[in-house]
Amino acid sequence: MTAIVAIAMMFFSGCQKDKEPLVSGGFNGLVTAAVESGGATTVYAVIGAYINEGQVHGVNCGNVAYSNGGFTINLPAIPNQHLMDIDKLFQDVFKVSGTLKFTETKAQAIDVDFLGFDSKDYLKGYYLHATNDKSTICFFVYVDKDVDVTGGTNIAVSLKKGWNRIYYSESGKGKITTKAPADMKWHFQLP
Repeated sequence: MTAIVAIAMMFFSGCQKDKEPLVSGGFNGLVTAAVESGGATTVYAVIGAYINEGQVHGVNCGNVAYSNGGFTINLPAIPNQHLMDIDKLFQDVFKVSGTLKFTETKAQAIDVDFLGFDSKDYLKGYYLHATNDKSTICFFVYVDKDVDVTGGTNIAVSLKKGWNRIYYSESGKGKITTKAPADMKWHFQLP
């Protein structure tokens, strides 16, 4: 009987697969962009950005000159009054529906957009960090607490307090991860 139990335990424990650990999306907030083509005079990092009647709205959290085909910006810590609940970020920004699991349900977060303006402060376009075919887009997200977000088979995100990179893939049926694809580049898009 002991032999049967031992064999059964070896068999069933051998079938159990270990979950792959989540990859951290955290980074120090320093963004260096070499842009494929196009550009503007000034790059603004704007949180909560939206356009209404031709006007850009949101909170400027830093701006730098665009020069030599790119820009470098050091993103600051974001005050709590500009953050939203982590679940709202996934619902409103990433358009995720269904059940998500959060290791820290009280986490607050916000994403940032990189907007390009000309010398007269007219919006020329925006900068997008994406794969060559633009099927996977990188979002730069600030969180106030460490939090892992999982759900279904397509969401596996590990965010560290501070700035993080999240990769949203349309080709993967809305796959969201913090594991970077190999062929990411900066693109300039017209509005």
